[in-house]
Amino acid sequence: MTAGKQSTLLETYLLQRDALKRFLIARLGAEAEAEDLVQELYFRLDRATIVADVENPVAYLYKMAFNLARDHRRERQRSHARDGQWIESRRVMVGSEPIADQAPADIAYEAKEDLARIMTALEDLSPQCRRVFLLHKFEGLSHSEIAAQVGISRSTVEKHMGTGIKHLLKRFGRI
Repeated sequence: MTAGKQSTLLETYLLQRDALKRFLIARLGAEAEAEDLVQELYFRLDRATIVADVENPVAYLYKMAFNLARDHRRERQRSHARDGQWIESRRVMVGSEPIADQAPADIAYEAKEDLARIMTALEDLSPQCRRVFLLHKFEGLSHSEIAAQVGISRSTVEKHMGTGIKHLLKRFGRI
């Protein structure tokens, strides 16, 4: 683009900027997106190479803005479709109800930190008590199954579980 053509378009852009923004808001429905596209329009004008004369600079700018809005809407639709497909592929259904199969990252991180603190606290227990507690709470074994596996009575398993729970409650106030 020659310097004269470019400066005419940039001057027209500056005069029409607010009107172009309103035009884009009407097409996109979001002021922030419209502002981004008005800025994109400026950058494209600044870098453009136009060899022919632009007879109507205002119409040219509106056509550029319209094309930017159309491309932006298409990309947004593709993005929503892609995100929707990903979410759909990750969804687990129980009956007719969708459930999340993974916790959000912040909740997963917090749970991992909580687990690390619990495991550290369990190190204060005797090896036998810790083993019983882990078999029941982490492996899901019943008291009777633990008693058979470890070779102790069911009442001893119950005492170890009580000791473990009391220790964690004392340490954290909750489990």
